[in-house]
Amino acid sequence: MAKAPAVEESIDDEFDDEQPERDSSGAASRVGAVGSVVRDRFSDFWDGIRSGDRSQVGAIFGGLGVLLLVWGFIAADIKPARVVVIGLQSGAVYSLVALGIALVYKATRVLNFGQGELGTAPAFVAYALLVGFNWSDTGPNPDSGKLWWATLVAIAFGAGFAVLVNVAVVQRLAKASPVTALVATAGVSLLFISAEVVMFEAKVRPFPRYIEGDAFTVSGVRVTWHTVIVLLVLGAAASALAIFFRTPAGVALLAMAQEPFAAELSGVSVRAMSVLAWGTAGALAAVAGLLGAGVFGQVRPGLMTTQYLIYAFAGAVVGGLNSMPGAVVGSLILGLATVYANELVLGMGWDIPGPPQIAMLLLLLLVLMLRPRGLLGKEA
Repeated sequence: MAKAPAVEESIDDEFDDEQPERDSSGAASRVGAVGSVVRDRFSDFWDGIRSGDRSQVGAIFGGLGVLLLVWGFIAADIKPARVVVIGLQSGAVYSLVALGIALVYKATRVLNFGQGELGTAPAFVAYALLVGFNWSDTGPNPDSGKLWWATLVAIAFGAGFAVLVNVAVVQRLAKASPVTALVATAGVSLLFISAEVVMFEAKVRPFPRYIEGDAFTVSGVRVTWHTVIVLLVLGAAASALAIFFRTPAGVALLAMAQEPFAAELSGVSVRAMSVLAWGTAGALAAVAGLLGAGVFGQVRPGLMTTQYLIYAFAGAVVGGLNSMPGAVVGSLILGLATVYANELVLGMGWDIPGPPQIAMLLLLLLVLMLRPRGLLGKEA
């Protein structure tokens, strides 16, 4: 009976000696399991890349984009406020043009390459009214006090001119291929530019802003009243379109866009809806032309086509050609990206021509690779 405690101590000692070994073995198994999971995940990730999985490739490009942004802000000493202010102003004008492009495409499946000049022509109409049709070789200073009522005339002119293009050109090509309609609208754009050169000559004319001066500052960056007006107009236009598509006319337009034959059987006039879409797009283009001319403080032949149209097209494709919110989101992203690229090249002192154009093409290529229908676009 006296040996029992010794036996118990011996058993306890053996158990204590084996316990650390068991704990070590359990930890090693857990580490091995984690390593196995990591290897499996990496293997799946790599297999997805090799098989062309867009989500995997998108994750890589997204991570690289974030790193580039952080590195650019630090290395080039870029002011985020400056990028946001200038980018949103440019992106808002792109958005107004892109909204018209997306609206026409959604309603008629026509890519309107004349949308830019549907904005420049009304800007010239407003200019002619401001100077009383009395322009000299150098161009007189416009009367900014008349700009508000000249705006109404310019918007009405833009809407009517767009309807005329639709009736005279586009509807006559209703049975032609989409490429034919695209080339026709490009021809209309060239015709507009030629007419502007003949009437106003290839000269820069001063154009006033609605309100001059700075509204406030953000982190030392001045925000002009014109920038505020551009953003407010974009918000108003987007809200008006959102409300419009909840009205009977808007629902009929959407029905025609989705099922033209069924909509026509239901009593929807395809021709009337086409006229409505083009008229609205023309009004949007006129507003964009007036605001775009105010950004530069001048108007010249082909202004909206050369400065805004390509970016607006790219913004509409990035956001989704058949999505109105997508046109706004894509254009705003494009505006921020182009300004950031320009600031990066200037800050680093690189000798790279056309950084905004390069940024636009890279962003467009990336979206087309990863999500061809656009960020908010839907399958046709």
